[in-house]
Amino acid sequence: MILGCFGAVVFGWGENPCLKQLDRVLTGDFVSVKEHRLDSLKRLEGIVGLEGIIGMDGSRGSGGERGEVVGARGAVGGPGKDIGRWDLYHRLAGEYASFNTDSALRYNRMARAVASSGAERMRSDIQLASLYNSSKMMYKEANDLFSAIKADSADRRTKCDYFILGVQLFRNLESLAPDDSLRRVYTRRKQAFRDSVMALVPDEKFIRANELLDAGRSAEVFELFRSDMSDKGYSRANGAMYHILARASRQTGDREMEKEYLAMAAKADIENGVREYLALPQLALLLYEEGDVDRAYRYMRRSIEDAKACNAPVRLFDMTEAIPVISEAYAVRQRSLRTSVTLLLVLVCILLAGVVVSLQFVRRRNRQLSRAREKLEESNHRLAVAGTVREKYVRRFMYLSREYLEKLDGYRSHLFKIGSTRNLDKLLDAIRSADIVERSADTFYASFDQAFLELYPDFVDEFNSFMRPEERIMLKEEGILNTELRIFALMKLGITESAEIARFLHCSQSTVYNYRTRYRAKALDKDAFVAFFFGENPQSTPTN
Repeated sequence: MILGCFGAVVFGWGENPCLKQLDRVLTGDFVSVKEHRLDSLKRLEGIVGLEGIIGMDGSRGSGGERGEVVGARGAVGGPGKDIGRWDLYHRLAGEYASFNTDSALRYNRMARAVASSGAERMRSDIQLASLYNSSKMMYKEANDLFSAIKADSADRRTKCDYFILGVQLFRNLESLAPDDSLRRVYTRRKQAFRDSVMALVPDEKFIRANELLDAGRSAEVFELFRSDMSDKGYSRANGAMYHILARASRQTGDREMEKEYLAMAAKADIENGVREYLALPQLALLLYEEGDVDRAYRYMRRSIEDAKACNAPVRLFDMTEAIPVISEAYAVRQRSLRTSVTLLLVLVCILLAGVVVSLQFVRRRNRQLSRAREKLEESNHRLAVAGTVREKYVRRFMYLSREYLEKLDGYRSHLFKIGSTRNLDKLLDAIRSADIVERSADTFYASFDQAFLELYPDFVDEFNSFMRPEERIMLKEEGILNTELRIFALMKLGITESAEIARFLHCSQSTVYNYRTRYRAKALDKDAFVAFFFGENPQSTPTN
């Protein structure tokens, strides 16, 4: 038990490959991922500060700086469009949304301040309401801001963002509703915005997948993403897909696939520098339920650190129930591990002390063992000789008894012939009677049974051990064998020819053959049965 726990902790026996990859990302590459994400954001912030480059003509600035602007323009506005200050602020707010919500809010305010059109202000309002809703738990502020937005005349992209925000906002309000009537109101509004998204973007898979999950139709979710599941990459889009597939697996009761998809989603979040995520703490809770306390604690601790760094109170709130439970279990686990290691060390010390003490007696015992071995070999030799003599004695007894029976039978025949010539009725009746032979045979068999069972007292039990319970032979009378057992008793003594056995037992060779074949077929282990009774290789066993 101690060694098993120690091996599982130290060597990682029985690890899930996806969890191993996630562990490597968490312990080895996460710092570099965060630094890379920070560098990217800092470079983008640097672009905002380059007044000359932001100008309409884009004539000033070095080639490298210009390249940054072109990259930003391609990401935000598409080819051939100038990036204004609002575009860059808006993009920075979006980039920071999953990394640091305070920075995201700061850049959103800056974007709102420089917005030059109603469309820009509307998109900034939608972004701000989304930040309030997804990270800050400011649902009232998000709802107030959302209700004030009039997206009827907005472009297609803005409408889509607006409808998706409606789905997310009313999903959160639905989960926090204090009573069923209010929850039903939020559910209807959520579904209405979801229908609007699907009408605007019919091929929007993530909204459709959430709708299917709410309806409990998880099988259709796997079918929806079937074409995308061949891509095993770890982009942010794939991370969202893996998280949805994990939820679908949870609905089907497949905990292993749920765990695998959560691990893949967490890896995608981390590799993309996301700090505000769901997959890793959910995976931690699942692992805790399975007893993997160490890993659950590490994952939960990482989730808490990232949620604090991102300043996302909603994620900390989601983890409030699981944190003390997992922390306490981890503390108990650590205490248990320390106790196990201590006991292991004590055990090793005791074993070493025992080895040292034992070595002091080894040389002295070697001579005693050598003398004992010689005596044992001598005893074994005597037993082998005694066994040979014993079996030889039984065979001699069998041959003498057989000759006696044959002579007695010949005598009966001779008397019958004499009586027949003199026509003596009583003599003929006596001679015709086989009572004397049967009695002699019974006496002979009884003597044989007694002698044999004295030599082999466990013979019946050994025979039955080869048979199924329903095929085992129970003696009708203690110490008296039946015909089947006598056949195998003779074989045990080395008499394996059917003709010889038939002569001993006064039966036909076919009877002997049939019994041998039948019980060999019924044996649980035919090879062991043949080796025990025939005393030879099964392939060379006689069949007649």
